[in-house]
Amino acid sequence: MNPFRRPRPWVRLASVVALGFALWLLLVPRIALYYVDDGGEPYGVDVKYAWGRGTSDQVMVLPADLFGEEDPVAGSGGEDGVVTSVRLNCGLVFTSGDNEADSPGGAAACSEVETPRLVGGLGLAVLGVAGFVVAGRLLSGRDTREHA
Repeated sequence: MNPFRRPRPWVRLASVVALGFALWLLLVPRIALYYVDDGGEPYGVDVKYAWGRGTSDQVMVLPADLFGEEDPVAGSGGEDGVVTSVRLNCGLVFTSGDNEADSPGGAAACSEVETPRLVGGLGLAVLGVAGFVVAGRLLSGRDTREHA
């Protein structure tokens, strides 16, 4: 099937894929894994998706020399030689986690995790809806033969 002769199903397929990915970005809960510096600011923020994993929030205070030389947080312990590691359930893009405000640097870490996904998810949703509108206005293969 030539996509240039019959573009409507291909545009609809691309729209469905874009909307599905947008829903995944917007509706899957996230867990932020990060470290907190002496000033309470998060760094080394990583994200995991909460697919049936436990979503409990954890704050661990570890000795800074516990990590090896190749670890990026090895020399980042404060004056007292400890590193604070946090595992925080950030919730969905439109909601916040239960302990986000109570965790050290929680609001900043979750914002760093969720903002790109919110922008990307909304952009893909708009693109998917626009694709369905365009597909409705495209001529199908049968319509082009009738006009010829």
